[in-house]
Amino acid sequence: MVFNRMKIKLVLFWMIAAILPLSSFAQGVDFKELTMQEALTLAEKEKKMVFVDFYTTWCGPCKMMSSEVFTREQVGAYFNREFVNLKVDAEKGEGVELAKKYQVKAYPTFVVLKADGTEVYRTSGARPAEEFVDKIRKGIDPKWSPEGLTRRYKKGERTPELVNEYALLQMETGNGELGNQVVREYFDRLSDKRRVKPENFFLYTRYALNYRDPKADYMFANKDRFVKENGREKVDSLLYGWLRQQVMPFVSARIISGMEVNEGEWIRLKEKIRDAALSNGEGLVELGEIAEVRLKNNMKDYLNICRKKFPQLEERDRFSILVGFGFLKEQDEEIRQIAADLLRDNLNVAEGLNNRVLYSIMLELEGKKEFRLRAAIDAVKKGKVIVSYFSKEKFVQEEHEFDNHVLDISMAGKDTLSAGVRFLCDELATPTARGTKQNPHFSFMIVPGEFAVLKLGLEKGKVPVVKWERGGSVSRDFVRLNYDLLTPEEAGYNQLMVDNVIQGGDIRDYPREFQRSFDANKRKTMEFIRGNPDSYIALVKLAEHYIWFDENEAEDIYSRFPENLKGNPYGRVIAQRLERSRDFRTGRPAKNFEKKDMNGKTVSLEKLRGKYVLLDFWGSWCGPCRESHPHLKELYEKYKKQVIFINVAQENTRDLNEARKLWRTAVKEDGMTWTQILNNEGRETCDMIRLFNISSFPTKVLIDPNGIVVARMVGGMVDAGEVLEKMVD
Repeated sequence: MVFNRMKIKLVLFWMIAAILPLSSFAQGVDFKELTMQEALTLAEKEKKMVFVDFYTTWCGPCKMMSSEVFTREQVGAYFNREFVNLKVDAEKGEGVELAKKYQVKAYPTFVVLKADGTEVYRTSGARPAEEFVDKIRKGIDPKWSPEGLTRRYKKGERTPELVNEYALLQMETGNGELGNQVVREYFDRLSDKRRVKPENFFLYTRYALNYRDPKADYMFANKDRFVKENGREKVDSLLYGWLRQQVMPFVSARIISGMEVNEGEWIRLKEKIRDAALSNGEGLVELGEIAEVRLKNNMKDYLNICRKKFPQLEERDRFSILVGFGFLKEQDEEIRQIAADLLRDNLNVAEGLNNRVLYSIMLELEGKKEFRLRAAIDAVKKGKVIVSYFSKEKFVQEEHEFDNHVLDISMAGKDTLSAGVRFLCDELATPTARGTKQNPHFSFMIVPGEFAVLKLGLEKGKVPVVKWERGGSVSRDFVRLNYDLLTPEEAGYNQLMVDNVIQGGDIRDYPREFQRSFDANKRKTMEFIRGNPDSYIALVKLAEHYIWFDENEAEDIYSRFPENLKGNPYGRVIAQRLERSRDFRTGRPAKNFEKKDMNGKTVSLEKLRGKYVLLDFWGSWCGPCRESHPHLKELYEKYKKQVIFINVAQENTRDLNEARKLWRTAVKEDGMTWTQILNNEGRETCDMIRLFNISSFPTKVLIDPNGIVVARMVGGMVDAGEVLEKMVD
C-alpha cells in the first residue's frame, strides 16, 4: 500500500514537471536570432534597450563569456529583464557592417543601444559574471555614466566605489596617467586603518600591477592586518599572484642576460617569498626549484626538471613555461627534440588559440609545418576516413573522423607528399563481386605550411568529384591538374576501374581504354608543364615524366623555373639529368661504335652514313621492350629500305654464355630478323649503353643520314611510327 502511494506521488510529480513551462527552469541570457533592425523594433515594443555582443569565432575571451558568464542564471535574469539580447559575429553577414558602424576594434565588445539605435554604453573584454553584470548596470545608469562619474568626482565625492569606477573609466578611455593619479591620490589620503578595509581592497587587486608597487609593499608589510579584515585566502591569493609574476621570468627558457644581477634578484625574491609565509605557496616552491636549475644555464637539465615538476604545477604555469620553449629554436637538435616532446605531452594545458600557439612552437622545434585539409561533403554527415601516404619509404595510414558534413584534417611534416583519402562509410560503400567493398577515394597533396579547402561530390559506386575552393598554390595546382583539367578519356577510364572492381573483373581486359587515357593524360600533363613554369607541381611532373620530352625542350622549360624550385630535390634531379645528357641530345652527332652482330659481322655507325639508323635498346627481361616488338616488326617491313634497324640488347647477367642464351632465345621468340647486337659482348671496348647515355628500357635512338641524333624515344608507350613517319616520309 505504501509503495502504491509513493508510486502515485512520483507519477504526479513527473506529470506536473512535464507541463511546467520551460521558462520556469533556470536559464542564461536569451540571445535572439534577429537582425539588428528586428531587435531594435522588438526593444521599442517591449520598452527595453538592445544589448549587443560583438564576437568572432576565433576569440578565446568571447568563448569564455559565452560558456561561463552568459549561461549563469543570475546573469540571464538581469539581461533578459532589461534588454533584447543579440549576438553578432563581426566577420559574417550583417555583422561585418555593424562592426564598422559601431567602430568595434577589440573582441568581445559589448554595446548597449536605445531602441532608436543610439549608443548608450560600451565596454570590452571578458569579466567574471558578477563583475560583468555590475559593469553593464552602472554603464547604463546616468549616475554611473562617464558624464555622471566625472561630475561627481569633480564635485569632490571620493567614495571607494566612485574612485574605482572613475579611475577605471580613465584607463579604458586612454587616460591611464590620470587614472593612476586618481588612485595614487586616493591611496595617499587614506589612513592606515582604512587602507586595509574590504571596501578599499580594489586598490590592490586592480591597481597594483606587481609586487614592486608601493601599494603591494604596503600589503606585504601589513599582511596580518589585511588578513584580519579580508581573510587569509583572499590576501594570500593576491600576494601569491604578485610573487608568481616575479618568479615566472626565472623559469622561462628565454636566455637570461646579466647572470650575476639576476642571481642577486633571485636571492631577494626568495627572501620575499619566505617572509610572505603564504598558506598557498606550494606552487612557488615547485617553480623555485625549476628556477634554481634554469639559472645554471644547462638547457638539458632545465628541460628535465620541467618534466619532473610539471605534474605538480598549475596549467597556467605549465603554459607559460611551454611558451618560452619558442626561444630554444637555435639550440641543438637534441635539446629541440626534448622540448618538442615535452610540448607534445602537455598540449592539453591550453585550448583554442593558446593551444595553437603551443602546437606551432612544437612544430617549429621539430622543423615541421602544419598542413590542413578541409572538405565539404554533401553526401554523408559523419563517418571515418583512412589517409594513406608514403613517408621516408614507409607506408603510413591514419584514421580520422568527420562530422557535420565536414572533413577537417591537420597534419604536420617537413616534406611535401602525395596522399589519398578513402571514405569508410556504409552510405557510400558498394559491395563487390568478390565479397569486399568499394569505397570512394580521392588524392591530395600534403604541403607543410599550406591549407586546402575542397568541395567533394561523393556518390555510391562513382568516382568522386573534387572542386577547389581556396588554399595554397601547390594544393591548388595539384587539384587543377588532376581534377579540373581531367579529360573525358581519363574520366571514363577512372570510372571503368571503379566498375571493374565492383564487378570483379580484370582491368587488363581494357588495353584500348587504358591507352586512350594514358595518351590524354600525357598530352594534358605536358601542356601543364609547359604552361606553368612557376608551379611546384609542374616541376614534380617534369621530373616524373622527363622522358616524355626532348631534352632540349626539357632544358628550356627547366630554365624558366624560379631558383627556389630549381634548388629543391626535384629540381636538382632534373639538373643532373640535363647535364649528363648534354652530349647525347638530339641535334648532336652520334658517337661511332663498332660491334659484332649475331652472325659475327662487324657493324659500324660510320659505314652506315647515308641512311637513317634506328637503334632499339632492350633486354630479354624487359616486358615493355618485348611488348613493343610486334609494332617494331611492322615498322621494319614499312621502312626497311630507308632505315637501318639495329636492336641492341643488354642482359642482366655477368655470365656471357647465359647472356647469349637469353638474348638468342628472345630474338627468336619475337621473330626479329634484322641486325641484332648483344652489348654484353665486347662491352669493355665498346659499351653502347654508355655511348648513348641509356638509363631506361626500352629506348630508341634515331640517327639521320648525316650521323646526327634526331630523336630519342624513351619508354614503351612512345610510338616510334609517328617519329619515323615525320622524319623519314
